Amino acid sequence: MKLSKRLQAILDMTPKGVVADVGSDHGKLIISLFEDGIITKGYAIENKKGPFSRLEKEIKNHNLQDKITCMFSDGISELPSDVDVLVIAGMGGNNVVDILKSHRAKLKNIKSIIVDAHNAIPYLRKEICQLGFVIADEDMVYEDEIYYEIIKFNAGNTAYLDEPDLEFGPFLRKEKSCEFTKKYQSRINQIDNLLSNSNIPNAKKHQLNDEKERIRQVL
Repeated sequence: MKLSKRLQAILDMTPKGVVADVGSDHGKLIISLFEDGIITKGYAIENKKGPFSRLEKEIKNHNLQDKITCMFSDGISELPSDVDVLVIAGMGGNNVVDILKSHRAKLKNIKSIIVDAHNAIPYLRKEICQLGFVIADEDMVYEDEIYYEIIKFNAGNTAYLDEPDLEFGPFLRKEKSCEFTKKYQSRINQIDNLLSNSNIPNAKKHQLNDEKERIRQVL
C-alpha cells in the first residue's frame, strides 16, 4: 500500500510488537504495518462513526479481521493489556497528552509511543517524558506545505531536556536535516517580515526577536 511521506515516516519508526493505532481513520498505517511484516497483531482505534465504518470496511477488504481488531473507543480508555506499542497521529499535542494522562494505568505495559502531533510539540515532549518515557528518535517530513515532526518515545527513566530540546527536539536539532533547516529558515523570514511592520507593539517585537535568536542558535 502506498503511504504518504508522513505515514511512511511513522511506519519506519514503529518497532515490532502489538500495536494500537489511536485515531486510525482509514487504517492505511496499521494495514501497512501488517503487510510489511512489522506486526502480526494490532488494534485500530477510532471514536468517530463515519471513519470507524470506513476503517472496518478497509480491514475487511484486506482480509485482516483476524489480525487487526477495530475498536470504537475514545483514546486508550479500553486499551487491551497485550498492547505494547502506541501510535497516536493526526491530532493536537494537547489532545495527545490528555489521552495519555487520563489513563496512566494503561501505559504500564507500553514500551514505545510514536506521536505525530499538529501543535504544542514542546509541551508534548515535556509531558510524555514526565510519564516515564524518553525520546528515542525523531524525524521531520514536509508534505502538502506542512512540516510534520514524528517523535518516538521509549519507556525509561526520565531524561533531562533543556529548553532547546523541548522547542526544537534533541535529535532534530543535532541532525539538522534539510527539512529542519528549511522550516526554521522560513520562520526567520516570517519573523523579519513581521518586524518590518512599524505598527507592531514593542512587547511583540521582543518576543519575535527572542524567537529569532533561539532559532539562529540551533541552525
